[in-house]
Amino acid sequence: MADLNCIIVTDETKQGALQVNKERQDNGLSPIDVHVVPMVPADDHNQDGDKKLSSTSLRREILGILLKPPLKCVESNQPYIIGLTGGIGSGKSSIGRRLQKLGASIIDCHETYKVDTEVYKQIITTFGEDIINPTDRSIDRKLLGKKVFQSSNELKKLTDIVWPAILNLTRERIDCLFEEGKRIIFLDAAVLIEAKWTVAVNEIWIASIPPKEAIRRVVERDRISIEEAKRRLSAQISNQERFSYANVLFCTYWAESVTQKQVEHAWNLLLQRING
Repeated sequence: MADLNCIIVTDETKQGALQVNKERQDNGLSPIDVHVVPMVPADDHNQDGDKKLSSTSLRREILGILLKPPLKCVESNQPYIIGLTGGIGSGKSSIGRRLQKLGASIIDCHETYKVDTEVYKQIITTFGEDIINPTDRSIDRKLLGKKVFQSSNELKKLTDIVWPAILNLTRERIDCLFEEGKRIIFLDAAVLIEAKWTVAVNEIWIASIPPKEAIRRVVERDRISIEEAKRRLSAQISNQERFSYANVLFCTYWAESVTQKQVEHAWNLLLQRING
């Protein structure tokens, strides 16, 4: 319980969350953020065939729905831009791929790392040629990560190079996609909140995962130590802070089919909002 960042409740269960915070404080732990969401009907059948409201299905039902009004309203002469973000290992990019299959246009902000771009050259000059993948000369982001997550100064060097370039790239890509008739455009950007790009989007969609699961995934994916994974996670903002920005929230902790349902539900509701 000590590593919890946020607890999601309804009005009916809010008192229980407040009691949890009281007990945490009594035990010398800091209080966690209590995020209250509206009640969503979710009929669930028990073994006897009777309908009941399951707290588990309620928690899942809030995923993929609009938790608070969009930051900007729909304008017919402007693209509708959604920032898709999430912490390391959260499944953000997999959600982006699912949205793309449903018809969304996705701008991958990692494109700034492509070989021979100005950003690529600046990164190599700053961090050394040992981060180059010998097979295709691309930047090995795992090796780069080992360098920049060692200290906040090194991380800042990278963000000072990359963030302005990403912003320029997204502006160009948004204009091109809108001219092609694409109305809904997603920005797949891990640093959307940190870089303060939230002012440029209509909605913020956030992929989330418990910290322990994020660490497990990163260790498995990047073949690094638990300590290194924890260091990378601690260099990012917390789930608690991300949740405060969320218009739509996803959790990729369960089976892929559950994630798919969340994404499809969110996409269908989005189309309803956009098309009136």
